[in-house]
Amino acid sequence: MGALDEAAKWRILQVLPRGMRYAQGAATSIDLYVSEMAANSRFRVEVMAESSDRPLPAAAVHALPRFAFAETQRRSRCVAALVESLRPAAVVVQQHLPSAAALRARVNAPIILQKHNFLRVSRGAIWLRDASHWRRTRQLNALAGLTFVSQVVLAQFEQDWPEVTTPRRVVANGVDAKAWRPAQERDRTVLVVGRVTPEKGLLDAALALAAVLPRHSDWTTTFVVSELQRFPDYFTAIGAALAPLGAQARLLVGRPYEEVKALNERAAIALAPSVWREPFGRTGLEAHAGGAALASSGSGGLREISGEAALYLDSVEPARIAAAVEALIGDEPLRRRLAAEGRARVERLFDVRRVSAALDDFCAEAIERANRRLAPANPLTL
Repeated sequence: MGALDEAAKWRILQVLPRGMRYAQGAATSIDLYVSEMAANSRFRVEVMAESSDRPLPAAAVHALPRFAFAETQRRSRCVAALVESLRPAAVVVQQHLPSAAALRARVNAPIILQKHNFLRVSRGAIWLRDASHWRRTRQLNALAGLTFVSQVVLAQFEQDWPEVTTPRRVVANGVDAKAWRPAQERDRTVLVVGRVTPEKGLLDAALALAAVLPRHSDWTTTFVVSELQRFPDYFTAIGAALAPLGAQARLLVGRPYEEVKALNERAAIALAPSVWREPFGRTGLEAHAGGAALASSGSGGLREISGEAALYLDSVEPARIAAAVEALIGDEPLRRRLAAEGRARVERLFDVRRVSAALDDFCAEAIERANRRLAPANPLTL
């Protein structure tokens, strides 16, 4: 039996953060990432989450209790008990360093932490900051590996945490390029997708489109938004900005992934007007995968996703966004070029098979290092 056949038997446990249900009707970007990795891994990938009755696909989904509060130690004991019974080759913890550290203290399996955002240094009084930095450095150095969603996040980590020596790698988000089918004839619509938070620039986009679209009666816009609870007044402001457009604007809330995917596959233009420094920017990736021409702030990981395949905003403000939309509406060859270049970039760099193979390889290296330490006389090898 070959090395890959042996590797296919290995069990990798993916542990999702508290509150994530790995559910088809309520999938976060991390849920989608894990499901895509599970579907394309050469390992047997099982998921631990607060699962629902309609979980996303995986070799197995193990239900975790839904703790009312962020009780990391109690939750880690529950996860550790499952790890001990399942005896995986490695455990991959999504996003939450305290959970990864608590699990590392309880099990012998190699623990890998995947970060989808920046790991910020502590703030506050100097002595508290120094103590927190020392503690988290020890936690990070005890792990078997670290992955980061973009070069931007990795570079910031290495600047902020120079004492950490744990092996690390960039493993970006991916999409199944074969499953995305861009329409040849595009709907004359401008698509905006994002969480309802000022850092995403959605209100600026709404104000821009309210200024542009009255001059183009054959064009519309669709906003797909989520997570209204944190900034309800901001959501109200977005709705008020779009209201004068009447039938030219739709404001959709909490739509499932497949519906958002279909919108990206048909929209002529997409906007990614993030104000903050995006760790990655999956919205931009999905716009490219669906064949939309993208206007982007290029903030943080967004530029890493798009390269030269987007029209970049000088700044995130209504006038600048309006100018970019006007330029794209008026220039079909530009739209087609950006759409084709963005799609080609996804196929080349972000196809899920490429991304999953990178994670598999990193897990295999971590397992090999652990085997050399724990059983040097009879190591388990790939």
